[in-house]
Amino acid sequence: MSALFLPGWGAPVALYEPALPGDWRGLEPPSFAASGGSLAAYRRWLGLELFRAGRSPLAGHSMGAALAILAAAESPELVERLVLVAPAGVPLQKPISASLFEFLGQCARGTYPRVIAARAFAAVARAPRAALALANEVRGLDLSRECARVRAAGIPALVVGCSSDTLVTGAHARELACALGAEYSELSLAGGHMWMLHAHDQLARVLSR
Repeated sequence: MSALFLPGWGAPVALYEPALPGDWRGLEPPSFAASGGSLAAYRRWLGLELFRAGRSPLAGHSMGAALAILAAAESPELVERLVLVAPAGVPLQKPISASLFEFLGQCARGTYPRVIAARAFAAVARAPRAALALANEVRGLDLSRECARVRAAGIPALVVGCSSDTLVTGAHARELACALGAEYSELSLAGGHMWMLHAHDQLARVLSR
């Protein structure tokens, strides 16, 4: 049985693979073009992946973490435990334009490998309206009811925040942890929402807990 990891919005799974322990497998989500920018399409995709894999530990970053919560609420019998890194799932305050500006700055500084950054840009360029629609849907998510169902199902969960994250802030992450009845851990690392790109070993330790 492999544990399953879900990347964030627009991020290829290859971005996280250097940090995944050997018993973890990254899932490549549908493209913006294939999904039409609908979160429901990603939920259906993940439901099929979980059905094929059987009961598994499930982790995700940002949008991927929100999808993990949704999957656990819908099919608790298929989720052994959750590891949620900077999870979306409560309404976010940071404007999309500010996140885009930050992403461009990270690209200019070489934070992202060039090939992976080019893939991410190309995916958005092929379906910009779908990409924006999905970003807006994720930004406004309120998963309080789903968190209550996950908590009632008794699924163990760990929520990980980061002190430098200005998108999913520590307050956002703690709110979700409280709703889930989850353990909460906050890291003091640079890198903001994408801290794991600078700390592969730290993400590996989080997933191995």
